[in-house]
Amino acid sequence: MSIWSAVVASLIFVCGLASTAQAHSPYFGQREKVELPGFGMVEFAVLYGDGIVVTDPSQVVVFDSEGYLLAATPQSDALTIHCEVLDGQPQCRVYDELWGLVFEPDYSKWTRDRLIEAEGRPPNDAYPEYMDIEYGFTSRHATFREVVFHEAIDVARSPITSTFALLWWIGAWACVLRPAWKWKRNSFRLRPFKVWSVALGVLGILTFVVMWIMTVVVWLTVEPYSILFFLFVFVLGAVIAAVLTRPKAVVQEA
Repeated sequence: MSIWSAVVASLIFVCGLASTAQAHSPYFGQREKVELPGFGMVEFAVLYGDGIVVTDPSQVVVFDSEGYLLAATPQSDALTIHCEVLDGQPQCRVYDELWGLVFEPDYSKWTRDRLIEAEGRPPNDAYPEYMDIEYGFTSRHATFREVVFHEAIDVARSPITSTFALLWWIGAWACVLRPAWKWKRNSFRLRPFKVWSVALGVLGILTFVVMWIMTVVVWLTVEPYSILFFLFVFVLGAVIAAVLTRPKAVVQEA
């Protein structure tokens, strides 16, 4: 499949998503179950609402074995849960990829509230954007080490998505770098003027712009992700594309 065919197919897919958007019930994403002293078995879960045509709003909720809410983080669009055992005690934190924040449980403020889980799913009225409930967590900015740690975990948890994002930017950069290498080989001269070469260059730039716009649309409507992850795949994609598209003649001259 050519690059343009892939772009057109992706545009049709995105437009299809937008045209078929409709209201849906709240749902759980990532879930982590731990046993905490004084609370027994509790579960941390990412609760999603309904963004209709934009990203579904979300917040992390904590509930007991009977499904009653114990704590809830503020809303965001990219929350992940990380649990580990420290000094023999389970500890769970919530990381906000978009704002680089860490939410830590404040057990002194945990209290039973409304029913938030029944038969494995949230009640039909448990939309984060309408409940307006947040308590039981403290927030702080993540350290550089924590940011790297959580970003690495997110990449490892979604290898297919991460690989696709990298391949996407390799393809996007290849569209502009291939004609750029040819122009460099010609010492950046426009003569001799070749209509076909100019057309390919313009086509490559337009393809890059379209793919950039599609990335923004997906970020806003499907799945937002951290700026650091974007910079990682964006820059790495450019480097790999530069290596793959560099003409052999240029390599020999070097």
